[in-house]
Amino acid sequence: MQELPSETYCRFPFIHICSLADGTTKPCGIADSFDDGLNLNEHTIEEVYNSQQMKQLRKDMLEGVRNKVCNVCYRKDDAGEYSTRQLYNDNRLWEHPVVNEDYSVDSIQHFDIRFSNLCNFTCRMCDHGSSSNWYDAYKVFGFPKPTSKVIKLRENILEDLIPHMKNIKSFYFAGGEPLIMPEHNQIIKWLYENLPIDEDAGCRQLRLHYNTNLSILKFESTDLIKMWKGFKRVFLSISCDGVHEVGEYQRTGWNHDIFVENMNTIKKSFGVSSTRTGDKKNSSELIYNFQYTTTIWNMHHIFDFIKFMKKNKYIKTSENIDFTYAWSPDYCSINNFEPNIKEEMVKLFKKNMRYIKSEKTKAEFNGILKFMNTESTAKPEYVKDCSKKMDILRAPIQPQNINLI
Repeated sequence: MQELPSETYCRFPFIHICSLADGTTKPCGIADSFDDGLNLNEHTIEEVYNSQQMKQLRKDMLEGVRNKVCNVCYRKDDAGEYSTRQLYNDNRLWEHPVVNEDYSVDSIQHFDIRFSNLCNFTCRMCDHGSSSNWYDAYKVFGFPKPTSKVIKLRENILEDLIPHMKNIKSFYFAGGEPLIMPEHNQIIKWLYENLPIDEDAGCRQLRLHYNTNLSILKFESTDLIKMWKGFKRVFLSISCDGVHEVGEYQRTGWNHDIFVENMNTIKKSFGVSSTRTGDKKNSSELIYNFQYTTTIWNMHHIFDFIKFMKKNKYIKTSENIDFTYAWSPDYCSINNFEPNIKEEMVKLFKKNMRYIKSEKTKAEFNGILKFMNTESTAKPEYVKDCSKKMDILRAPIQPQNINLI
């Protein structure tokens, strides 16, 4: 194990740039924004990457200081959970770069650029910043309507990206739904056409990571699977919070039959991920796993979800699913269950966890239960009212077994 510079160190601020669809820049996708952060719609990538804020964060990390923008990970560290900070540090792909005296860094190894909020789903735990389909939902909730449905980065963002590609090792695509974005199609074509092909591996030495709802596998004339086979490694983190009626209830626009059809196509070319990082040295590696966000509407469904995935041979073990929980917006958060429902959930998990072999899954479930039993942050009446408002927006399906709120 490589020795880290300090206990607060995370590799990402030294090798990476992240921008949300509105241009807001952050140290990473789950970090908080800087109080005086720079916007990628107003500044260049270089100005953001080596801004005073980023240089101060790097300095803090090297000196063992906890910068508040990274508190999400530090809280998980303190709770004994496996934080995203630890995940980034465990990934052997990225190298700690040469850091200049002023804490600037000369090259970027990883990009996380959210080109827009364009999305084809209205997920119950989401918001307009991450889904254009939430535009009309704000009226139902009585919130001020956003000025535009689609939030997107400036038109010349690709021109700004290209000069920084010479040392790139990986690219993370999220959204919105990245696979339906024209900007994603443009950048993936540019990478495919311009990156050199390694003669030994027979593919481009670049790793792509997606957070996707897997609603499409083709964009216009682009066959995504065919193109993905031209890169060193493609990892699909497939967001799926339930199957059958539970999945369609949690994510308006999600269709069980389309999901199964696309998964069966993916299974022919992709392998299920069994490790957190890939090591394959030759040829292209196509893998996937699932991301299950636990809310008040699907917590009871977790074990049925695992059974479905195993039965259809989409996973080998629950290790292939990352179980997380939503703490915002508060009306979907499981810590706002009424006491009797919390007791039911504890009994459900106690009954089924004895069949779980994965230590990773056990730790995730224990984290979910621990969070569920924290103090409520919203009154039951408010939670129920918001859920009813979401029902106005969702697909015309009424699950019979979702009555736990």
